[in-house]
Amino acid sequence: MFKSGFFMMIITLVSRVLGLARSVVIAYYFGASASTDAFFSAFKISNFFRQLLGEGALGTSFIPLYNEKVKLQGEEEGRNFIFSIMNIVLIFSVLVAVFTAVFSKEIISVIVGGFSYETQMMASYLLKIMSSYFIFIALAGMIGAILNNFKCFALPASTSIFFNIAILGSAILFGRQYGVKAMAYGILLGGAMQLLLVVPTFLKKVKGYKFKIIFKDEYLKKLMFLIVPMLIGIFARQINTMVDQFFASYLQAGGVSALENATRLYSLPIGVFGVSVSTVIYPTLSKKIVDKDFKAVENNIIKGLNILLFFVIPSMGVFCFYSQEVVSLLFGYGKFDANAVSITGSALLFYSIGLYFYTAIHLLTRAFYGMKNSKDPVKFSVISIIINILLNALLIGPLKYKGLALSTSIAAICNFSLLFYTFRKKYINLNLKSIIQFKIKVLISTGLSILGSFYIDNIIIKLIVFSMIYLSLWAYPIYKKRLEVF
Repeated sequence: MFKSGFFMMIITLVSRVLGLARSVVIAYYFGASASTDAFFSAFKISNFFRQLLGEGALGTSFIPLYNEKVKLQGEEEGRNFIFSIMNIVLIFSVLVAVFTAVFSKEIISVIVGGFSYETQMMASYLLKIMSSYFIFIALAGMIGAILNNFKCFALPASTSIFFNIAILGSAILFGRQYGVKAMAYGILLGGAMQLLLVVPTFLKKVKGYKFKIIFKDEYLKKLMFLIVPMLIGIFARQINTMVDQFFASYLQAGGVSALENATRLYSLPIGVFGVSVSTVIYPTLSKKIVDKDFKAVENNIIKGLNILLFFVIPSMGVFCFYSQEVVSLLFGYGKFDANAVSITGSALLFYSIGLYFYTAIHLLTRAFYGMKNSKDPVKFSVISIIINILLNALLIGPLKYKGLALSTSIAAICNFSLLFYTFRKKYINLNLKSIIQFKIKVLISTGLSILGSFYIDNIIIKLIVFSMIYLSLWAYPIYKKRLEVF
């Protein structure tokens, strides 16, 4: 299972690097300006409902129920369950896309009211273009969750590679002529490519397709019962993102873009490690929970948390100590000037404080979902969101964009702490000693790597030396114990 996880990490890494390259190209051609603020805001809004489906609430609720249904009622009933879900997703995504296109001006005026009239009109136009993207990505995301349950991880993970290639191509080939509009059409094309890539394998796995919804299916009702609190939590998180956008729209022009670029960087380890590990572990966790093999559940969760420590703590070290240099290396070209580098680097530093906690939340949340408990993660998510919004209001004055980033980190720490404490209390008393011992080893290794690379001037050499020291310190234990080192 964990070998599949590492393979998926590689694929996700390629995708995230391409996503980073996408941000670099956008920064080169357009800098951090009002037009990029409009683009990033429209793109975030077009993603507003995305996590409600696919790899979000619906995908994670579906897996344990599907496994239970197949075990008790057989494969054929499981297939009918899949068809019902997919057809509901299709209808819902079409309705949302139409609503977004029709009311794009009103949505923009509410979410980013601090923008100038011209920027709002640009964002509205871009949102109209990208509204249909939701249909493609909702269907592709749900299919990806289904394929993951069939132990098919590589294909769903690789679809975002083609998504990023589509946007990169549109920016490079048409960016100078059509500006940020080219990237909006690139997003639409990329979403369609993601769906087309997974459909053939999906049809092969489920052996055809039926356009029907069995409303009398008791498991469909169970799914709706499980998903309601999850929808509330994810909707609240999306509202939180929109609130961040609202606050950021009142900063200087380029503030939204700086936060978006910093988010792109700190999201790299979240996607590569946090999402990959939790995605691979989750189907096994749900099956072990159905079988009541709680010792295996505990071992998988601890191993997952330790793997995240191994990869994410050094990432935090780099982003905290070398944030300005990393941003300058990746973005400091073309129209992305020294001021843009400075504010993006500062935002990255404050985002990075909560990086491990944000990645681990993905894993712990799925552990709760496997236990068919969607209420506690939602409750804790809402609490952390309230904390984030309050801190946004308090810190945006003295710290500006840095305050928004710091608020996100503090909220992530609170969310993780509540999840970890409650899971240990309600379900499995996870071996805290094992996690702490491993964490100390990782912190010492990271500290030595920073000391060995800190005084090197060239950032590329600095990062190479940092990586070599860190990996050399772990080479023998990994060689000796393989995955048991975690």
